[in-house]
Amino acid sequence: MTAVKLTSGSPKDWRHVWRLVSPYRTTITLLALVSFVGALLEAGFLVLLTGTVVALAAGQQALTPVLGLSLPVRGALLVAGVAIVLRLAIGLSGAHLSARLVANVTVDERRRLSEGFLRASWAVQQAEPSGRLQELMGSFVARASFTATALTQGITAALSLLAFLGTGVAIDALLTLGVLAALLVLGSVLAPLRTRIRRLSVRSAGSGLTFANSVAEYAGLGQEMHTFGAQQHFLDQIDVVSRDAADAARRVQTAQGQLTPVYTFLAYGAVVLGIGALLLLGFGDLASVGAVMLLMLRSLSYAQSLLTVSGQFASSIPYLENLDEILNGYRAQAAHLGDGRPDRVVPVEFDRVNFSYSGERPALEDVSLTIHPGEIIGVIGPSGSGKSTLAQLLLGLRDPSAGAILAGGKDLREINRRWWTRRVSFVPQDPVLFTGTVAENIRFFRDGISHEGMRSAAQRANVLTDIEALPQGFNTHLGERGSQLSGGQRQRLSIARALVGGPELLVMDEPTSALDGKSEGLILDTMRVLRGEVTMVVIAHRMSTLDLCDRIMVIEHGRVTGFTTPSDLYQGNAFYREALATAGLGAGVQGDDS
Repeated sequence: MTAVKLTSGSPKDWRHVWRLVSPYRTTITLLALVSFVGALLEAGFLVLLTGTVVALAAGQQALTPVLGLSLPVRGALLVAGVAIVLRLAIGLSGAHLSARLVANVTVDERRRLSEGFLRASWAVQQAEPSGRLQELMGSFVARASFTATALTQGITAALSLLAFLGTGVAIDALLTLGVLAALLVLGSVLAPLRTRIRRLSVRSAGSGLTFANSVAEYAGLGQEMHTFGAQQHFLDQIDVVSRDAADAARRVQTAQGQLTPVYTFLAYGAVVLGIGALLLLGFGDLASVGAVMLLMLRSLSYAQSLLTVSGQFASSIPYLENLDEILNGYRAQAAHLGDGRPDRVVPVEFDRVNFSYSGERPALEDVSLTIHPGEIIGVIGPSGSGKSTLAQLLLGLRDPSAGAILAGGKDLREINRRWWTRRVSFVPQDPVLFTGTVAENIRFFRDGISHEGMRSAAQRANVLTDIEALPQGFNTHLGERGSQLSGGQRQRLSIARALVGGPELLVMDEPTSALDGKSEGLILDTMRVLRGEVTMVVIAHRMSTLDLCDRIMVIEHGRVTGFTTPSDLYQGNAFYREALATAGLGAGVQGDDS
């Protein structure tokens, strides 16, 4: 994936908001109904209250007829009390509907994002900057929730405003329409400020991503930071990106905050001018004027809420646009699933395979080879020669740029992915454990793995004795990311994880490169036990790891320059001879092809 591209499209582009809330149409309809009925009750309460005050001031026992109705003062107060109680009940119901809508949006957006990311190809996931998913799941989903909140507020404000204006029109159409016209003019006057909010929000979103990516990158360099004494430089750099992000957010918040006072000033100014006009015209129906002006003053708060919501939408739409764009990118590059199920995983054949990253210089070029059942294949070569790329292709994590990889006679791209992952396993150079128990780390979220299966895998991985020495055996919690285990124990636990599913093919990426001699010996013992039972491809850094290999492959500059038995390779490949000499093994291993 490329970096997030933040755009500033038309402020009228609401399709992203519609996509966000369309699954909740029923809840939104109920919320709209509740808001409208509640506003009608509130408007009725204000009309009755105004009429009662005017009647009491004039010494009358009944209200001046409004909407063709006249009520005794006591009756009006009783009806007003009932209306306000119902308004409270409906308001509480609306708050519940609104909160449920926002919670559902949050959960569903996180699900949508995580599903899109996790179902994307490994190549897409691996290319994402560190911290990107966390930032998307955090601030971008928070923006989606914020938009849902703004929508509920907007619905309430719009329908309440409609109810109040409708009541006002019923009382005095001319006066109400004049106030409505003033509100529309105010909305158009403030349009440039909303456009500015949207433009500033685009910059703020970009600054937020830059900050998250930078912090995630620096967090992964802790050991180097302490080793080279670069703490102050790290602090300075974090301060720079933090200030940029905070400054961008401040600009957005300032622009949003300006909407309310500017609107309030203009709106109340319009009301004052309207009252002045009524005085000049000699308008004398105090009950009607009082009721309409009270309704209009209350309407101003709802109109103000609508204006605030419009500013919130202007600041949120860039986030929604880019969230949808990123998700569409994940879905467009989803991992292929396939439906093929060959009889066996091996033999595995590479047929004139080429691979390059982003169309650049080939990482592998014209690779043709066959791996037979039960073989132990060693892979060596200089750094950057393509060894890890070969392993990723073999695991089906990447697809060839050209050529084909056949497993059991079928193209790997057409093989059912679930079938494949149950029969192929991997031991990385740097094992990754998660926060949990020994058993949870060996199972690794897979179903159907019994306790006896775990014991058997741990025994073959030469880690069972270590596990049983722990306080609670397989149920021992290993701390955050397995921090309680040594490097050798972590590696052997990773091998147990790989073996517990009973794989036909096991790929090991430099499994002993960072281990002491004892741990290396235990892993070599595991390989001896598995010999002939599991086909193994071992990317080797230490030449001693190759002692058990049936054949050894040499990769140099993306090409296979040798692939044969150790003795034949010693005779025909200069890189292999030099590697042995460097390791101090000399020619003593050349004849050992057992």
